[in-house]
Amino acid sequence: MSERKQDSTQKPLEIPPVDPRLLAAMYGMPPEEEIDLLEYWRVIWKNRVFIVAVALGVGILAALGSLLMPNIYRAEVLLAPVSDDSSQSGGLSAALGGLGGLASLAGISLPSGGNTEENLAVLTSRDFLWRFIREQKLMLVLFEDDWDAVNKRWREDDPEAQPTEWDAYRLFTEDGLLSVSTDKDSGLVTLAIEWKDAELAAQWANALVERLNDYLRQRAIAESKANLQYLNRELDRTQTEDVRKALFELISQEQKKAMLANTRVQFAFRVLDPAQPPDEKARPERILIVVLSMLASGFLAAVFVAVREGIRNRKETSSSVDS
Repeated sequence: MSERKQDSTQKPLEIPPVDPRLLAAMYGMPPEEEIDLLEYWRVIWKNRVFIVAVALGVGILAALGSLLMPNIYRAEVLLAPVSDDSSQSGGLSAALGGLGGLASLAGISLPSGGNTEENLAVLTSRDFLWRFIREQKLMLVLFEDDWDAVNKRWREDDPEAQPTEWDAYRLFTEDGLLSVSTDKDSGLVTLAIEWKDAELAAQWANALVERLNDYLRQRAIAESKANLQYLNRELDRTQTEDVRKALFELISQEQKKAMLANTRVQFAFRVLDPAQPPDEKARPERILIVVLSMLASGFLAAVFVAVREGIRNRKETSSSVDS
């Protein structure tokens, strides 16, 4: 009886683990692949001369290529938006009361702070930049490689292949030739021009600000002239005393706006720090280009030798299993 109890409490036999490589050899099953970082490091170290040679070669090519790139200079102008006296605006609105709607119907705006965003939108508008390009005769400068200075014509005979004002506009707005940034805390505006000639970059930056102020000033003068004509017509047709008083107030304010527009040269933006020809280039950063090129090429070369070694080991394993 005791022998039966002893047999029933006996532990089952343990099956020893099977080596997967033995199964692969017996049944042709591919062995499980494991990533051996040490093995990869040995492969990379073994091919270190090749990796370093690739990195140095690419670095030399990157250095030569960066030397062929022209230096780009960045000229900046610091601007302060010009705003009207808000206290005058509040006093006029209170004096007019509900008759201010008459001015809005006529398209007349009461004096208020300058709209900086709208003025900057004018700066990057097609109409303004096209006028600036024509006035400064920039097409031949922006596309000097396409211009035959000897024969005084474009190198391409096909008009569709010749540079257009659209191409110049894209250079300013899309390719980074012109950039504008506004400081959120101070409200100051920085206008920058990036070009391969430092003198021209500073000249264009200052000329853009001057041209923008003049453009906005002339537009304000034209608007005030049209508004005064409308108000005077309304004054001739109106006999109500309250309305006539309100019209006189509006006419007085329009005359003040016209006077300011005619006398204030820096109409929308006041220049705090004009652009000067920079003495150092903004780009390209040749050292950074070379270093990044060497690091990237060295990494790719290391990946290449590791993959090549992995493919070679797989082929050797497959051939040994088949045999």
